[in-house]
Amino acid sequence: MTRIGVALVVAVLTAGGVRAEGLPSILSEEGQAFLVGLRAVEGDADPEPAPRTQARKGKSSKRAFLLSALVPGLGEWYAGSKKRGLIFFGAEAALVGMWVAWTGKGNDLEEEFRAVADEHWDPLNYLAWRGSTISNNSSITHALPCSSEVVEVYIPARNEWMQQQTSGLGSAAFGGCAPSQIQQYYELIGKYDQFVAGWTDLVDCHTGNVTEGTCFPGNAAVPTAVDSVEKFDSERRHRYENQRDESNRFLKRASTISGIILINHVISAIDAARVARARAAGADEAALRRRTRLALVMQPWVRGRVPMLVAYKPLD
Repeated sequence: MTRIGVALVVAVLTAGGVRAEGLPSILSEEGQAFLVGLRAVEGDADPEPAPRTQARKGKSSKRAFLLSALVPGLGEWYAGSKKRGLIFFGAEAALVGMWVAWTGKGNDLEEEFRAVADEHWDPLNYLAWRGSTISNNSSITHALPCSSEVVEVYIPARNEWMQQQTSGLGSAAFGGCAPSQIQQYYELIGKYDQFVAGWTDLVDCHTGNVTEGTCFPGNAAVPTAVDSVEKFDSERRHRYENQRDESNRFLKRASTISGIILINHVISAIDAARVARARAAGADEAALRRRTRLALVMQPWVRGRVPMLVAYKPLD
């Protein structure tokens, strides 16, 4: 029994020493694990260190996502795909440029047509007509926005402005009226016939100087003579409507561009995270180019062309 015990001890020590030195052993892997014990078994269960080392060398997909969410293209640049980063950043710069240009143009036109309304649409004329019994024969569908502020604040400010003829009145002339209601004020006075009595070049289209529904100057009318708003007209009102529509077109384009800018941020953030993960997995630039591509194109629309972001995957 003593010899058997000594032999087992020698076998255990030999197995441990051989394993440490990496020399051949007469025992199988299972036998060595059994004799050496849990320490050796836990060592065999350890994962290979190579994948962990490779993962540490890659760029963080979360950081790439956040960078491109803030500035499109920055996450791709951080992940090592500079060309993709420049594409997203270039698209962002172009979109922001269009947004600034169209917003500025729309706001400038808005200031212009509001100045026209301040000078040539007199709320006193409209209120005189609206308070007369003759207006009962006309179709009244909308109340005058900011009516109380118009009477108490706007009309005195307009009278003073007409004497000085400085810059436009601005929103301050409406007192505490909400900006949305001020916008409706300038919208409705040119859009609906019922406000025609307020325009200073009001003409009567009942008789004479009428060709295909257009009233020519010469039949000037006073506001209280408007017995039916469909039979009176104003040339300034038509020009005003054209200015307002043009301003709205530019502002709507700018609003559309702001939505596309947001989409560009989202797509770039997702793409940056995918590029970072692909780079960490060992993908090269050629493999990244075969992935889904993005392009900014000008798409034909009803009144011209609008920018559109297109995603596609090459078939070659």
